[in-house]
Amino acid sequence: MELKQRLHEGEIVCGIMLSEIYTPNIVRILANCGYDFLLVDCEHGCFDMSQVSNLVSVAEGHGLDVLVRVTTDSISSVTKYMDMGARGILLSNTENAREAEALVKRCLYAPQGDRGVSTFRAHTNYCSTDLVDIMRHANERNIVIAQIESAQAVENLDAICGIDGVDGVLIGPNDLTQHMGIIGKYDHPEVRRLINTVREVTARHHKWSGIITGNLPLIEYCAGIGMTCFSVGSELNALASGAKTKYCQSMRILKKEEET
Repeated sequence: MELKQRLHEGEIVCGIMLSEIYTPNIVRILANCGYDFLLVDCEHGCFDMSQVSNLVSVAEGHGLDVLVRVTTDSISSVTKYMDMGARGILLSNTENAREAEALVKRCLYAPQGDRGVSTFRAHTNYCSTDLVDIMRHANERNIVIAQIESAQAVENLDAICGIDGVDGVLIGPNDLTQHMGIIGKYDHPEVRRLINTVREVTARHHKWSGIITGNLPLIEYCAGIGMTCFSVGSELNALASGAKTKYCQSMRILKKEEET
């Protein structure tokens, strides 16, 4: 089942962010871990287009959907990511309906949007057949996501979710709490109120919601109120955590050997 359909039907999906490591084989490792999607960070990450294209190509071969986080809805970024085969686009710090509508237009073909048509590309597996069918199928599969990172965005969320073509939203809790002047205080009552508002508004529009975080109590809370899409940590978190665990385990063994 397509990722877009799984999300639409309320299935819980779990992905991981790729922050810096662009060797294509990192995708194989993450795919084998069981993740549902890979979120390539082109907001804070320093990936170039060729690196993202290579990552997407390997992911396609392993059944791992790639979403790309961007900072602008410009043709030069969104169109190229879609044409290389990215399954969806996440626009960071989406503040209002105008920005959400512009993103939809870049991601989807007519009549829902006005994405430029170039079909003999990776996104069609270089099979340019029936143009109408290609465009319809792409619109059925591709995912448009607004990232909510401020109280103002939450206030405007009803209008954002009212845009036809926006599939769902992901909360960015670090910037949300930064803008609120309580950075990192995810259990603050006002933060929880805004999170609950996001869930309520998206549900009213029959759209899904989720969060980008590696904080397990926050993940548990969001899942508990009905959110279904989670980008959990990054490859850097996973590398550091795994390396530290192995180091500590090894040192315990080595110290016992030294004592004997």
